[in-house]
Amino acid sequence: MEERENQIRGVAKEWFLRCTSCSEASFTTHNRCAGVEAPLEEQASHLLSGGMMHQGNACGLLSGAILSAGLQAAQRFDDDATRSAATLHAAVRLADAYPETSGAINCREITGQSLITLREKVQYLREGKGRDCGRLLMKWANRTDTLIDEALTEFEGRDPNPSCTNCSVETFKRLASDEELARFDSTYVAGLAGGVGLLGRSCAALTVGILVLTLRHYAARRSQRRDSQLLGLLHEAGLGRFRKRPARLLEEFKLKFGSELCSEILGRQFTSPDDHASFIAKGGCRDVIGFVERRVSGAS
Repeated sequence: MEERENQIRGVAKEWFLRCTSCSEASFTTHNRCAGVEAPLEEQASHLLSGGMMHQGNACGLLSGAILSAGLQAAQRFDDDATRSAATLHAAVRLADAYPETSGAINCREITGQSLITLREKVQYLREGKGRDCGRLLMKWANRTDTLIDEALTEFEGRDPNPSCTNCSVETFKRLASDEELARFDSTYVAGLAGGVGLLGRSCAALTVGILVLTLRHYAARRSQRRDSQLLGLLHEAGLGRFRKRPARLLEEFKLKFGSELCSEILGRQFTSPDDHASFIAKGGCRDVIGFVERRVSGAS
């Protein structure tokens, strides 16, 4: 047991030092500990850092673990319905457990500061809070290694209906081309539903829209090498040109719906995967998903 924990801490430390952001480091760490390789999806997740493009919402370490649970579910289960439902089941378990390790869900509460402006980001680094996030990842990765495996094991043999209807997956399928759907597993985003594991944080349709735009950026690059730390710092400072489309989507979304938070848009929080699935199956969030689809299609 101790050998496994030391191994996980080592992987977490390595990828936190190599990756562009906390969400990318978390996603990559959990994937590698599970024997999963998905460099394109991992890089594309880095805009979820700082609580989704530095908005201070659900911590990127949690979002990265939830995305990894989706890829691990894709390896365990054969059909999309089961993969989607199992991923959301694991995401809810992760979301419930995360504050026991971090003390809070939201990035802004964990770090104690905003990360929106360049000055705030410099302050975050100068005060050593980046190192604190790295240490938190090492603790969280050890907890998550067991949590994801237990949650997916619990789901083996279950009937996914009706809980497989999922706003994140529906959005991904509507945004992605046939080629992209063949390349990427559309259900790996299922745990973002209901505002990250049903927490009511960043809207899943918006988050998936940002992920798809970023996936396209990395897929179109000639070089498949991971970004360097220097380039990553420039991206995190908001200087990456490819960030303009996701940033515009975020701002337009907030202007349209008054918030980027699922619970504020809907005026409620989902109580269970079945509650969420029933809401989506009845046409809930149709306007939100449609808005993101139009904006992302127009940005392609």
